[in-house]
Amino acid sequence: MPRSTRPRLAAGLALMMLASVAATAVTVVADPAPAAAAPPPTSSFEKVKLDGGLSMGEPIELSVLPDGKVLYINRGTSSGGGQVRLYNPATSSTTVALTLQLDARFEDGLIGITLHPQFATNRWVYLFYSPVATPLVNRISRFTFNTSTNVLDAASETKLIEWPTERRLCCHSAGSMTWDSNNNLYFAVGDNTNSGGDSAGMAPIDERTSRDAQYDAQRTSGNTNDLRGKINRIHPENNGTYTIPTGNLFPVGTANTRPEIYTMGNRNPYRIWVDKQANNTLYWGEVGPDAGATIANRGPAAYDEYNRATGPGNYGWPYCGGPNVAYNDWDFAANAPRGWFPCGGSTGPVNNSPRNTGLQQLPPTKGALVWEQHGGSREWPALDNPGGCGSPNHAEVYHYNPNLNSTVKWPAYYDNKLIITEYCRNWIKEVQFDNGNPVTGNPTIIEPVVSGMQLVHPIDMEFGPDGSLYLLEYGNGYFSGDAAAGLYKINYVAGGRSPTAVATANRDNGLAPLAVTFSSAGSSDPDGDPLTYAWDFDSNGTTDSTAANPSYTYTTVGDKRARLTVNDGTGRSGSVQIPIVVGNNRPVTTVGSIPNGGIYGWGDNVTATAASTDAQDGTIACGNVVVRVALGHQEHAHEEGQGTGCGFTFNTGPIHAGLDAVQFFVVRGSYTDSGAAGTVPLTGEQQLTLWPKQWQAEHYVTLNGPKVVDQAAAEGGKRLGDIQNGESVRHHGVSLKGITSVKARVSSAGTGGVLSFRYDSTTGPEVARIIVPGTGGWDNYTEVTAPVTRPDDGTHDLYLVFTGTGTGALYDVDSYTFVGGGVGSTPPGGGQDLAQGRPVTASSTEAGANVAGNAVDGNAATRWSSLYADPQWITVDLGASYNVNRVRINWEAAFGRAYRVEVSPDNSAWTSIFSTTTGDGGADDLNVTGTGRYVRVYGTQRGLTQYGYSLWDLNVYGSPVSGATLLSRNRPVTASSTEAGANVPANVVDGSTTTRWSSLYADPQWITVDLGQTRNVSRVVLNWETAYATAYQVQVSNDNSSWTTVSSTTTGNGGVDDLAVSGSGRYVRINGTARATQWGYSLWEFDVYGS
Repeated sequence: MPRSTRPRLAAGLALMMLASVAATAVTVVADPAPAAAAPPPTSSFEKVKLDGGLSMGEPIELSVLPDGKVLYINRGTSSGGGQVRLYNPATSSTTVALTLQLDARFEDGLIGITLHPQFATNRWVYLFYSPVATPLVNRISRFTFNTSTNVLDAASETKLIEWPTERRLCCHSAGSMTWDSNNNLYFAVGDNTNSGGDSAGMAPIDERTSRDAQYDAQRTSGNTNDLRGKINRIHPENNGTYTIPTGNLFPVGTANTRPEIYTMGNRNPYRIWVDKQANNTLYWGEVGPDAGATIANRGPAAYDEYNRATGPGNYGWPYCGGPNVAYNDWDFAANAPRGWFPCGGSTGPVNNSPRNTGLQQLPPTKGALVWEQHGGSREWPALDNPGGCGSPNHAEVYHYNPNLNSTVKWPAYYDNKLIITEYCRNWIKEVQFDNGNPVTGNPTIIEPVVSGMQLVHPIDMEFGPDGSLYLLEYGNGYFSGDAAAGLYKINYVAGGRSPTAVATANRDNGLAPLAVTFSSAGSSDPDGDPLTYAWDFDSNGTTDSTAANPSYTYTTVGDKRARLTVNDGTGRSGSVQIPIVVGNNRPVTTVGSIPNGGIYGWGDNVTATAASTDAQDGTIACGNVVVRVALGHQEHAHEEGQGTGCGFTFNTGPIHAGLDAVQFFVVRGSYTDSGAAGTVPLTGEQQLTLWPKQWQAEHYVTLNGPKVVDQAAAEGGKRLGDIQNGESVRHHGVSLKGITSVKARVSSAGTGGVLSFRYDSTTGPEVARIIVPGTGGWDNYTEVTAPVTRPDDGTHDLYLVFTGTGTGALYDVDSYTFVGGGVGSTPPGGGQDLAQGRPVTASSTEAGANVAGNAVDGNAATRWSSLYADPQWITVDLGASYNVNRVRINWEAAFGRAYRVEVSPDNSAWTSIFSTTTGDGGADDLNVTGTGRYVRVYGTQRGLTQYGYSLWDLNVYGSPVSGATLLSRNRPVTASSTEAGANVPANVVDGSTTTRWSSLYADPQWITVDLGQTRNVSRVVLNWETAYATAYQVQVSNDNSSWTTVSSTTTGNGGVDDLAVSGSGRYVRINGTARATQWGYSLWEFDVYGS
């Protein structure tokens, strides 16, 4: 699924074809047809389902064959591979044409398909995929299609091109391919860069060597010597090699460049298409970054783009966005701007990243054709309807052919109009141009197409040889298959429309004899014609039943397909099929330890376990069950990491985007069985959604009455307003496990009212009741807290019911925050991981980027891996001697069967504090007792793998040997300022990590604790909220006037700062001079130790 303001996803994933089909279909007349006066109504179109459901996998892209068959791909998994699937209109059935083994981490996998322009004679199909290979690469290969068997010959693979990639972090793979009239192949490659870290949703240009390279897009999109972040153009030769066509961005032989590059400065060019009838003009959708709002000294609110290129060029990323709007050259070490990049002028930006291997002086930048923007596009508001996340997808010019004999071709009205699709916003629209020419004209009008037709995340489209629009929909999943996924045709019909067939079964797998009850409920005819039913249970072309809801017993083993065809009596019909597996049972997988809809805090640790049982395979070892975690943003997700069902602990990290964005985590457990004789393997999975503690009131599922009001001082810039008695909103799928109270940020120019939280309906059990006071004005906010009563661990719809006396508006609600542990936990030691960011050494490192430092970088998606031998070790230097009481080891699939944990004062003499010979992977959370400066994990036997040892995380917890006393608890505190609300200074010394102080949004700011008398201060622990300081000093004073600095930094990175200091004073102050975000400074806890 695409990743965006963000695929992903997201979302997300990958590619496109299109022009190849048009070339092999009927010759198209280039002259425009007479335009109709008005667009045809949606009622003139029909959406016909060709395939759908979980059996599709994770659908990515399609190509229509000249004879009307459709090849489409699913992204696949590392364990099960990815499929090329073929829909055959002659039989209304889908079969598997090829399965490829993949390294499908994050957004990689099988992500692109296209047909050679001469497919009708050579039968060549090109696939863009991620092979299992060392070193890591992505690859485009050619395969030959067998028209007799409808399969792709795996042995025919001819590798065309491959290039290095990185898979330590998510995201942005792109993967789309298309052809021009000269048989040149264009292929889109994403920037292979993570949008998180300290980028704040802006340009990911973090040049610090201490940070993972995948936080710096200058190494890819801005690098003239790298194919990533580009749309590349090559000419495949018949012998399997390729040559470089003339007219690319850099001539062959130019130093420090790749001659394949056609456009650079791309982030995630998700779908590309070339208009062969219009000078090979290139169009594409470009998924943009995540910033929910402009940051004055950093950059604009995120742009998502549709682009047009009549020749090669630099489209700006990561230096410019949208209509050539500049980002600031951010110094991540100093947390300060260096100056705005040049965008749109005669000189391009300078790439001086230490990771750049290409030219420093880049070509001038070009702006987008049309664009969306977070918060609304002033220039193109039609793209924001409906609003929400942004994931531009396909862009293709429709060419009407009056000579094409087809009853389903789109009408002349759309001739020479640019048709665009949007994954997140679920629409298809047309772009019109001032001179009627998409190549040379300026866009003027954007109008909806098939408005009102239900779309479920369109991920690819293509006009077929019959002039109909073929559409692939991803469904509602996140990195998974989904029942709502589908392959469709959108036909234009001048007369009557075809009926829609809907078929369900009470079971789709099991042992023979397998009795199945079928249903046609939901089948319908848009013209109201009566329907008749024809069921073919065994795909032999013979009608087995004409009942609406028949039953059938399968007696032979195999993969069956039951097909329902409905007829409306006018010669029109619709068909749908249901896969039935006889001889194998689908595994049952459950995610344990956390409920669906559970609530977490940013920075929490959350542990997910998963278990599977299978009728044929028995009880499955937890190490064979896969747990995948994705960070959701609006309607897509970014994969953050994966582990095993034995226990995968992930850290939710800092808040990913602005408060205007809906953010959440998706946790999925899955197991694919071994299959059975004559049947395909089956996958059983369960997916959960987790919600953050702080919710914006305007992020509802359904709204009954209130209005969403824009207001600058509201969190996220909006709030619920004009709330009247008896109105309500609904939130879907929430568990209040571990929640003790809820706090609402409200305002009222009147007398206020009651805000009631209820389970499952507006009259359901009340679980919290907040009395909203009058605040003296609609923009005068206050926070009110109430206990949560009668909560259970179950998952419920949560209704907020608004009541009060009188008429008219009662109060406004900006946000609400749940208080309590929820499903997350703060690591011991005040959240202090002693190993994070500390120096690490290891016995060996596997070739590639899985370096030892990844084990202590706080990122659950990066890892260390050793060579393939025993023994191996990894050691962290804590910098001082600690009493170690807990060690947590988060194993990747290559775990240690036999290993020990050791401590040492000098990295020489070692004492074992834990050992095992029965390790089973997952997360080993060990309670230990030992003292030392160095902590080592020493593996002596690898577990069930031919690989080495591999760790996602090595966490160490404990206390200083000095045994200093906590001096600051509940002492008086003062601060330079306090943000409006309840985040008062005293919260930092109350011992609770659910209350905090927050300052106004300006530099500098300070907070001071009075210890009551002069003390020797030896340690200060700062537990930062998301709004942390990158530059600050720790200071002591005897008189609260003259200050001595005992610790300072200009490279703070949030989280928990555990500082060894030496000084004395009655007063201890944190003096912040540079913020990391557009907000102020915010601390959960400020602990001072000493004697």
